[in-house]
Amino acid sequence: MKTARRKRIVPSAQVAESPLTTFSSDLLTPEEERELLTSFWDCKSELVRVLIRHFPDLRASKPPLEPWPMAQFIRDNCNDTTREVMAVRRLHDRYVHYKHRLASANIRLAAHVAKRFRHHSLSYSDLLQEAVCGLMQAIDRFDVSHGTRLATYATWWIRQTLQIAVARQSHLVSLSPHHLQELGLLQQESEALAHGGKHLPSPQELAQRTGSSLEHLNHLQTATRTPVSLNAVLDDDSDFKLTEAMPDTGTLVQQECNERQEALKFLMENLRPRERKVLDLRFGLTGSGTHSLRQIGHLLRISKERVRQIQNRALEKLRASAERVGWEPTLLLE
Repeated sequence: MKTARRKRIVPSAQVAESPLTTFSSDLLTPEEERELLTSFWDCKSELVRVLIRHFPDLRASKPPLEPWPMAQFIRDNCNDTTREVMAVRRLHDRYVHYKHRLASANIRLAAHVAKRFRHHSLSYSDLLQEAVCGLMQAIDRFDVSHGTRLATYATWWIRQTLQIAVARQSHLVSLSPHHLQELGLLQQESEALAHGGKHLPSPQELAQRTGSSLEHLNHLQTATRTPVSLNAVLDDDSDFKLTEAMPDTGTLVQQECNERQEALKFLMENLRPRERKVLDLRFGLTGSGTHSLRQIGHLLRISKERVRQIQNRALEKLRASAERVGWEPTLLLE
């Protein structure tokens, strides 16, 4: 009878230590949580020692006896190769088991903190996932020698993880958690001024209340401005879209270039053939490329100084002709 009873108990104990076990989200009492955290710390310490004992190459990267460095050491070195050792695999399964049990007992805390960020653009499922990641990091970082509860310690890490996720994904421009806190303070001061004075606060008033410069507040508000689609309809009563109200800069530039070419062609008709030739070679007016004074002199079989004189005289004629017809003299050769 004793042998049969022992055979029935052993499988249930193995299932309890399996990392695939589905845990209950029931809260732990302070005594149960302290006992579980102590077992988790002992398992973590033993796992690090077993890894170093079976794999001497890891001694160079031995972590200090602190929760977070030890968790990083286990994450980096407890892979498929090291888990082939029976002792390592058994301890790692217990390590994952304890960690998941602690996470399951505090999953309600993660969900509660995530609900406070629902006013941002992230979905609640994404927020909950980020909150669980913060909870798992808090479990890895928690020091069992502290007298605080795990929930008290984990709340800060969950909120920090959510703030980083919101700052990175809520706006087109990636913001740091510090900027996100500034936005929250800016919103609070804006609402306080609006309710107290019954008017919308000016940027100068917000800058004075928050202690920031006006330029910094303008940059922050511009970066967090709600994006508008180019296909958005400007009026509900019509189909007029924003793209139809935007100027076509490409057409304006091309039109300006054509007008400049026509004006230059008109003015060039008042020059002598040699003067037109020198300006064409010097400035590449017909697309033949620019040339130096020496190169032009070699092509026309004149000196470099003579080329400069012809160029200056031709430019003076162009400026005089442009002034007579009322055009800007510098517009043609920009």
